[in-house]
Amino acid sequence: MQKAITLAMAAGALASATAAQAQGWGVYIGSRPTYGYASRGDDWAARSVCSGERARALEGRLRHEQNEGEIDPATADRMHDAIDRLEDRSRDECEEGDRRAIWGIAQRFDRIQAWMDNEAHGGWRRGW
Repeated sequence: MQKAITLAMAAGALASATAAQAQGWGVYIGSRPTYGYASRGDDWAARSVCSGERARALEGRLRHEQNEGEIDPATADRMHDAIDRLEDRSRDECEEGDRRAIWGIAQRFDRIQAWMDNEAHGGWRRGW
């Protein structure tokens, strides 16, 4: 009787573990998943950088601005290279789970976005 109960409990544990593994739990930073993005102020940066969404958004915006003729091809190539370098670096830092480095990468993406804004829309140079 005790063996039957033990066997039933082991089968139940195995079934629940298999079901839990099938669920996606979000962006992984380092060796542990990050739950509850609202709990820390820098989690939005980790989520956007580590998922690749920040780099994809900048690449899309760069393509748009270049197609509109707002950014010249040489500058667009330099911006594209800068985004690619940060994207490669972000993969390494996200695997290691280095939140400070991830935050630094997010800030560098911000600077690229500002560079793009300045080139495409002139900023202070066009006298608005």
